[in-house]
Amino acid sequence: MSLDIASLQVVAALGSVLSGLLHFFPGITSRESGRWPIWWGCGKILIGVTNAAGLCFDGTRLSVLERITDGLLLVGLCLCIHALSIFARRRPPPLILFGLAAMLALTIPFVLFGDRDARLSVMLMGGTRTLFNFTAAWMLIQIARTENVRTAWVMGVLFAASVPLFCTRTALQMVAWHDPVWDSVAQATADWSVGIAIILVSLSHLALLLIDAERVQRALSEQASRDCLTGALNRFGLQRMAPTLHGPVTLLLIDIDRFKALNDGHGHAAGDTVLRLLSDLAQCEIGARGTLVRIGGDEFLCVLPGRDEVTARAIAKRLSDRFDRAVAALVDGPCPPSLSIGLAQGVVRGRLDRLIEEADAAMYDIKRAHHARHDPARAA
Repeated sequence: MSLDIASLQVVAALGSVLSGLLHFFPGITSRESGRWPIWWGCGKILIGVTNAAGLCFDGTRLSVLERITDGLLLVGLCLCIHALSIFARRRPPPLILFGLAAMLALTIPFVLFGDRDARLSVMLMGGTRTLFNFTAAWMLIQIARTENVRTAWVMGVLFAASVPLFCTRTALQMVAWHDPVWDSVAQATADWSVGIAIILVSLSHLALLLIDAERVQRALSEQASRDCLTGALNRFGLQRMAPTLHGPVTLLLIDIDRFKALNDGHGHAAGDTVLRLLSDLAQCEIGARGTLVRIGGDEFLCVLPGRDEVTARAIAKRLSDRFDRAVAALVDGPCPPSLSIGLAQGVVRGRLDRLIEEADAAMYDIKRAHHARHDPARAA
C-alpha cells in the first residue's frame, strides 16, 4: 500500500506555519525571559514555508531557489533549538552541540553546491533533521525529569520516536542509491518511515505552549500552597499533602512564646524577621524528608514521616537551642522569644487531624510549664 507523502507534507507544513504564528504574535508582547516564543515561532514558520516550497520542486536540486529553501530550513531548525534552549533554561551537552555543528558544516556546502542528482545532499539534510529532533527530544526529557512536567514527557517521547524513523529513511535512501535493484522497495519503506515521523512531529507543534501552560499551572498551585512570608506550606498546602501520607508520622507543633510582646515592643518588622528565622532554622533541621507548615500566626508544624520519637525530640532540642541563640543576637530585652514544641507520633492514613490535636495539647503543656518558670507579669 502506497502512502501519499505529499499530502502529509502539506498538512505538516500548514500545521507548522500555524503553530509558528500562534507563538510569534503573542511572543511580541510576552515578558518571557529570552523571548523564546518569538524564536520558536520564527523557526516553525520557516520550517513550514520551506517544507511547502519543497513540494514545488522536482528534486533535481539544480535551482538556486531550491537551494535557498534548504538553507532557510536549516535556519528554521537552528531557531527552534535556540528557543528550546531558552525555554529549558539549559544548553544541550557539548557532544550534541558538536554533532549539530558538524552536521551543519557538512550539509551547507552540499546544499549550496550539490551535484546534479544531489542524493548525498538529500541524505545529509535528513541526517541533520534527525539530529535536531534528537536534540529536541533530549531537552524536553530533561525538562520532564527536572521539573516533573508530564506534558514534557509526552512531547519528548514524540520527538524521540521520530528519530529512528528519520534514521531508517536515510539508511534506506543510501541502500537504494548504491543498489538500484532495491530502489522501489526501499523507497516505499522510506516513505512510510518519514510519513509516520511527519505525523509524530506534527503532533508536537504546540509542545512548548502546552508545557508552558502546565508550568504556569504548577507555579500558581505552588504559590497557593505556600506562605508568602516564610516559604513554608500553608493550611491549603497541608490539606493537599496530607492524603499522600501513609504509615508512621511524627509531628512537631511549634509556638513562639512572647511573640505578641515582640510585635508590640519592637514592631511587626521584627516579628516578621523572627518568623523567617524560625522557618529557615526549622527547614534546616528537618531536612528534605520533612515538611514545614505555617498553620497560622506564630505556629508552625513539622511533619516528619518515618522519624522515631528519639530523633524527633533531638530535632526539637537542636531547633530550640539554635533559635534561642539567634534571637538573643537579634532582639534586645530581658525576655526574648523562645519556642514551645509539642510532639505527637502515630500511624497516619491520609489525615493528620488527630495527631495535630495531640501535638497541640503537648505544646500547651510545655507552654504552661515555661510560663510557670517566669514571672506572670512578664509572660505574653
